[in-house]
Amino acid sequence: MKRQFLVALSVLAAAGTPALAQDALPAETLTVQERIPAGPHVYVMDMGINGSSPIYVLNADDLSLVGSIGTGTLATMHMSADKSTLYSSSVYLRRYTYGEVEAVIHEWDPETLKAKKEFMVSPKLVQALSQRGILNVSSDGKFILAQNATPATSVTIADAVEGKDLGEVPTPGCWTAYPSETGNAFTMLCGDGTLAKFTYDATGKTAAPAKSDKIFDPDKDPLYGDAMRIDGKLVYVTYGGTLYVIDDSGDKPVLDKQVKFAEEGWAPSGYNLMAYSKPAHTLFVLMHSNPRDGSHKAPAEEIWAIDTATMKVVGRSPAHGEASIEVSSGDQPVLFGVGHEGSVHRYDVKSDGGKVTLTETASREGAALFPTILATDF
Repeated sequence: MKRQFLVALSVLAAAGTPALAQDALPAETLTVQERIPAGPHVYVMDMGINGSSPIYVLNADDLSLVGSIGTGTLATMHMSADKSTLYSSSVYLRRYTYGEVEAVIHEWDPETLKAKKEFMVSPKLVQALSQRGILNVSSDGKFILAQNATPATSVTIADAVEGKDLGEVPTPGCWTAYPSETGNAFTMLCGDGTLAKFTYDATGKTAAPAKSDKIFDPDKDPLYGDAMRIDGKLVYVTYGGTLYVIDDSGDKPVLDKQVKFAEEGWAPSGYNLMAYSKPAHTLFVLMHSNPRDGSHKAPAEEIWAIDTATMKVVGRSPAHGEASIEVSSGDQPVLFGVGHEGSVHRYDVKSDGGKVTLTETASREGAALFPTILATDF
């Protein structure tokens, strides 16, 4: 038996000899680009939920993949106003179900996709769906505001220049911190129907919050935490389709006006469900039909355009199941959306005779596992 086995090995070796004599394949040279190709880009955060949260960088014209950034898990991101820095906050879980948690803020170069800075903040950093209001930067770019939840809510104030955690501000019952246009302050939405304004100094120390009168009924028509800064004021939308315009420039937030825009049988839906184009003075909102209790995150059926000067609906365009949207900041706006199942969609925005229409010009299926928030560099 042993002899037969050795003979078989000899036959196999002999049979393989000609293959070994063939010319070797040429060596393949791998290269790494210093920066992503020039041109407009859209950044898609993939929460993933089952591991890390990569940021996929897509060509903004055809949605082809040009690069990616790796972050921790349960991440969110924020693009600076000048498009020079992409911020992310995420957690690194030592054992996932137990053990230490490292919460990290990264500052990324959106062209080289390399970290310019990273530092740890409070491990209380919220582990939640990516939302605009849980990571923000002050108007002067000197401070970072990061939402915490244990589930008790608080906000970490960090020094963006030095890259360090300055301290924690208790914000009981209040969620999503939106920085003021001037000075060191931020406004939060509270569960009792009020809004609260917090001011802080250069060391991160805060004064007692200034709370508004009751502005909305959280039981009858709650507000989404997603807010847009429009003409100096914060604009929120309710589950039922009413815009609340909040003036937070004074000592405390006050209701400037509220405008019902949704018609019967339609309501907003999604996560980061609004996008605002300042040059076009247009607010875009994701909408779905036949709303019911619990449908406030349903995939969008239409995208409505609202003229922010008149607060009237000036366009309704077909959607493709988006849950979050973002619009470019240039004079010719381009709108992008992501769906629950990983699709990305690009829309050209056209305004003609006071009517706004969206035309889908590119789409990409399977771009991410669970995309939740977008940013653009143009």
